[in-house]
Amino acid sequence: MPNRIAVDGPVLPRFPRSLIHPLGPLFPRLPKRLRRHLLHLWHHRQWGNFRNPSTFSEKMQWRILNDHRTILGVATDKLAAKEYARRTAAHAGLPLRVPETYWVGTDARELHDLAHQLPSRWVLKPNHSSGRFRILDTAQEPVDWEELIRAGDRWMQPDEEELSYGHPGYSAARKLLLAEERIGTAENPPATLRTQVAAGHIISFSYSFGTMHPSSSVPWRRYRYNTSFERVADSKVEGATPLNERSRIDELNLSERAQLTRTIQTLAEGLDQVRVDLYVEDEIWFGELTMYSGSGLSKYEPAIARELAEHWVLPDLSANDPRESEWRQLLAVRPKGTLQGPGPKDSSGAA
Repeated sequence: MPNRIAVDGPVLPRFPRSLIHPLGPLFPRLPKRLRRHLLHLWHHRQWGNFRNPSTFSEKMQWRILNDHRTILGVATDKLAAKEYARRTAAHAGLPLRVPETYWVGTDARELHDLAHQLPSRWVLKPNHSSGRFRILDTAQEPVDWEELIRAGDRWMQPDEEELSYGHPGYSAARKLLLAEERIGTAENPPATLRTQVAAGHIISFSYSFGTMHPSSSVPWRRYRYNTSFERVADSKVEGATPLNERSRIDELNLSERAQLTRTIQTLAEGLDQVRVDLYVEDEIWFGELTMYSGSGLSKYEPAIARELAEHWVLPDLSANDPRESEWRQLLAVRPKGTLQGPGPKDSSGAA
């Protein structure tokens, strides 16, 4: 089976539904506030209060409409987030692995010139978007560079994150492509631990294994855990994973769970609300920081949604951020990958 997974973000439905779909040509022309109200109404079946929000979804809409702090751009910019995670973990003495960046640029044709230096397994993705990537293994299948270059050209264009959903962090993220280290040895992407954190409080763990991609031989599974790492029901998912089915998280000992919890809390420190994504292999790997989890449109378990809303205290946007210069510096310095020439190196800390 070819060991290549290609994902290009959400798919626009066919005409005529495409005309009224959020990814279609008409929706982005509406005022942003109206777009967010319509999306909230469609997904939650009620009009939201975005001026004085009380639910998690309403608070997320408030963030999307009002919060343009630089830290959101850092968290959304994959390269900046990797560097932030590396520095934060190093300062705290945490053994967090950050995937090595091999190449950074704006044209995959430049990467093609370095193809002979790439390892057999690697990943290509845009720095400034979500749900777009190519996962490759040249030992199993040669790289189709023409297709990869076309994908890179598409990814460099504005997409739904900016045009339809209006997520300001993605507008601040640098328009770049990056090739990075592929984690693990399995055919499919590594299982991801997604942790919702609000004001330093860990609310829930979600562990996803496998992929929904049709070429995958491993079925998609999701496991939910409470803050004591006990399995809990996942009633919002059709065909939810049985509670007696174990995952890698169930195998962690008390010391490993404590280290995992500390890593998450350290990465989320100072952020009013964030989803911390990690990979749990033999070591803990950094994935990403998600500031627009489900765009606030996903339906969470009622208890989780309530706890998220209760702990999430919206920031005072008029207050000065003492770390503003640090955030700006992370976005100002464009790193080079380890396969490129002299200059600031990748977020793995390679010299």
